[in-house]
Amino acid sequence: MIYTIIISLIILLVILAVAIGAVQQHKQRQDLARRQKLAKYRAALEQVEDLLNMVGYFPIGRSLVAILNARAKELLQGMYDVSPTDDFKARVNDYEERLKNLDVNDTSLLNEEFELPRNDKQIIAMINALKRMRSVLRSEHARGKVDSRVYTTEDARLQQLQLKISVETLIRRGENAYQGHMLGSARQYYEKAKRSLDDQSYTDDYIEHRKKQVEQALEQITDELKDVNNRDVDDRKHDEIEELFQPKKKW
Repeated sequence: MIYTIIISLIILLVILAVAIGAVQQHKQRQDLARRQKLAKYRAALEQVEDLLNMVGYFPIGRSLVAILNARAKELLQGMYDVSPTDDFKARVNDYEERLKNLDVNDTSLLNEEFELPRNDKQIIAMINALKRMRSVLRSEHARGKVDSRVYTTEDARLQQLQLKISVETLIRRGENAYQGHMLGSARQYYEKAKRSLDDQSYTDDYIEHRKKQVEQALEQITDELKDVNNRDVDDRKHDEIEELFQPKKKW
């Protein structure tokens, strides 16, 4: 009888140990999944907040600012649901207050000023920011969070800004190369700018104006390269004639 009780207790302890181990493993898996989900939310939030820090540099609509703020608030709410801390709750409330003063359907420009930076790293950062803004805008539209009219308006603005930054950068480099008497390099930059303008499926005053300027610059460079080539040919002929009439050396 005693042996039976002892064996039963041993079996019970084994079952209990297995059960406790299973519960602990389940909690560990839950904790890992929670931390992974939180990290995913945090990474997405950092990207959106980086974009919000850059909106003042671009002539974009107030609707896009509202979209970015709404996305940030949604991500923070997700973080709060996973890990309900006072800090996350306060930040959610902060974004809710901001959104009270924003209208997702207001496509009026937040800022009409735009200045192309001279630093290449800043230019690259701007282009990457515009690409990410378009990605967020496209994603929110696909989720039904953004009206199609707003999406079309804001996406067109972002696309035009990308084109403008690219073309202005190429033209600036072309001008610098021209001033440095590097006509071949200058022509390559202007040709790239022209291709970028020609590849657009639409046209506007900016595209037409820049096309004319680029074409004029290319014509001028072509004429100057012809003059350089002609001078080179004349110089070679002159050298050949000089060499022909030079007195021969006696050995």
